[in-house]
Amino acid sequence: NSYRKIQAGDYLISSQMSIHQILKILTNGETAKEKITIVEGWDIEEIGDYLESKNICTKQEFIDSANDSKWIQEFSFLKDKPQELNLEGYIFPDTYYLNKKVAADEIVETALKKLESELDNKTLEDIEKENKTIFEIVTMASMIEKEVKTLEDKRLVSGVLWNRLEIGMPLQVDATVIYAMGQEKEKVYTKDTKIDSPYNTYKYRGLPLGPISNPGIDSINAAIFPTQSNYLYYLSADNGKTIFSKTLEEHNYNKSKYLK
Repeated sequence: NSYRKIQAGDYLISSQMSIHQILKILTNGETAKEKITIVEGWDIEEIGDYLESKNICTKQEFIDSANDSKWIQEFSFLKDKPQELNLEGYIFPDTYYLNKKVAADEIVETALKKLESELDNKTLEDIEKENKTIFEIVTMASMIEKEVKTLEDKRLVSGVLWNRLEIGMPLQVDATVIYAMGQEKEKVYTKDTKIDSPYNTYKYRGLPLGPISNPGIDSINAAIFPTQSNYLYYLSADNGKTIFSKTLEEHNYNKSKYLK
């Protein structure tokens, strides 16, 4: 009774299966699945690269689907998303099991359905109580996702960014500059902050034009439930910690202390 598998087309059958199990697979058309993991903080370009590398669909097919305005009619949580923007921010990061060579539309639909399940009635009520739109929350969450890692830091950074918006202070989020430049960078320089893009939160006040990454549920919750504080500044220290400060003077001191 050695263990064997027979692969015929998309069908995966094991010699340890009963006749009933084999018949069920053949009858129901169950197929071998490909495991894919969409990482929190990836943007649509990165997801497209990944799917193509896994031979699921081409990058362009995925991008085209994410640009299709039809999704707004199919998912109510997309109603407040500007129609001219693609689905950046809404492709929910998770592990999915898909058929090989699946259509890009199915991947997008699966990820949107997952986000829909996360945005349950209570979550939608919480967003409304905060006088925010889903689009605003997803946009904020997409920045938080790129800036810090732990839930505690995410909630604190969320508080900082909402505080800045409330007093009309530029958000000055490095991740938005990197997104605007369309390239990976370890460090943002002063000249980079001059780039003319509606995603550049150094040059333009308020939220960026739209999300800059696809955030996970912790970042979404952090955007909804920020930690209240008087902090207006934060920096990622060389030791990996996030340092918060209330004044520019304190922030500049922390930069000289914690950054090389």
